[in-house]
Amino acid sequence: MSLLTLKIRAFKFNPACDYNPAYVLYNVGYNPKGRLSEVLENIPNLAYDPVHLGLKINQIAVFENLEIAELIARFGKEWVLEPLSIPYAKQDLLLNEEALLEPYANFFKSTPFLTQEERAELAKYTNINTLTPKEHAGYFGDGFFLYAKWLMERYPHRSLEILGSIADKQHGVMHFVPLKHRIYPKSDALDIEIYSLQQMLLNGSKCPLANNPWAHLGNIAYNFSKPDINKQAPYLLYTAYPQTYNLAPLLASTRLLLQKLHLNFVELPCVFDGGHWGRLADLEKFLTANAYNLALAHKVGGVLLCADEDAYTNATYAKALLDSEPSLLEAVNNNLAAYELSYSQQAQVVFLNDLLAKEILQLEPLTPFKGFSAVWFKESAQEHPALLRWLDLHTHSPLFAKESYAHLLDIDSQMALKESARIRYAGIDLGADFLMVDALSQFHMFDTLAEQGSNAYQRDHDRTSVLFLPQLILLALGERDIKALGLESHKNAVNFL
Repeated sequence: MSLLTLKIRAFKFNPACDYNPAYVLYNVGYNPKGRLSEVLENIPNLAYDPVHLGLKINQIAVFENLEIAELIARFGKEWVLEPLSIPYAKQDLLLNEEALLEPYANFFKSTPFLTQEERAELAKYTNINTLTPKEHAGYFGDGFFLYAKWLMERYPHRSLEILGSIADKQHGVMHFVPLKHRIYPKSDALDIEIYSLQQMLLNGSKCPLANNPWAHLGNIAYNFSKPDINKQAPYLLYTAYPQTYNLAPLLASTRLLLQKLHLNFVELPCVFDGGHWGRLADLEKFLTANAYNLALAHKVGGVLLCADEDAYTNATYAKALLDSEPSLLEAVNNNLAAYELSYSQQAQVVFLNDLLAKEILQLEPLTPFKGFSAVWFKESAQEHPALLRWLDLHTHSPLFAKESYAHLLDIDSQMALKESARIRYAGIDLGADFLMVDALSQFHMFDTLAEQGSNAYQRDHDRTSVLFLPQLILLALGERDIKALGLESHKNAVNFL
């Protein structure tokens, strides 16, 4: 046996002779300069498609014949190989392509103008349907949305008709959730393509689709005003969140922790950043709102400090566009002139967690979390290992912890509640003592609406606590003032103090 060995559990299923599938263990030797196909070839009698490669390694989809060394760097030397979709498994890693195409028979009946070659093109997209993490019966499929966009480009005079076919209120494109974390190499190319379809539906005036049920999502209120600046500080704390969110847990603990770290900050009226739909609804308004906040922070002599992951993501996205697109920058600064502000590349933004990872190590934890474990729900891959060692906290970061369904409250509230409860309980069922979140929107689903989510998911409600990083750090520093920690406003009370 080669000294270079992969430990592989491969999904094996042959409907001709197997009643149930099995995961069979193989020790497979490999050449570090070889490719994935060589590993697959060395698994006895494994059925897969060597031409149109597609499989999952440790739950992540791989579509390319990548170098083994690269795959080991990402997945380690223990792999679980599965088909892209177990319900559609034909044999081992092969999918039943005919079954994947069956749901689109009615669509093709409604589009007699398509040629046979154009209909056959859908088969190139259906594998993408298998990537969505949602449990959504009847969902049209992300691959189908990309196929629809391909058709719109071929038939521009029918683009509104095709767009209307995927705007369905129950199963259409507005129910999309990002795929980038479910593919390796990680890429947001598919997400960007589908977001462009959502953007068409949000921009009702630019795309006057008959009976468009989604145009109202583009009506976002931005509260611009001329700022009254009478203080200077190294940080401007962003606080412009939706009124439906419970802000106290995050903002109260953030303020207290910054004070304990002797980090000076100011609070001024910022402009709401547009939320999830902002960048899709009206890009210029979205950029102007984020540029306002960045420019305001720069004017007080500091950087914009975002305690919430979503706000930080929006600000960094806006900054990247403004720093690279002179025409957008000019339009935005024309808008800001009325408020005596101007955006420049010197304006900066920082995420609270990143700041804390640098600053907190100077203090000594009084009550670390030794023996505790948590599931950390966040989009970022940044783990901050030194900070976790400081906390002495064991965290889990499973794939489902990168999922978020808060934005679906505007699309299908029951689905948003049910899917949020699904991932919340997946974390609880790992035996976690509590859950950690980086986004206010996720806290809204896991705490404020947790009981409603339990009902939607049809599970007895569990009151496992949900905490933000600054709350954890303050607890580790010995803080026990419930109000100062923002814990008094939690729906699910912290039960381990």
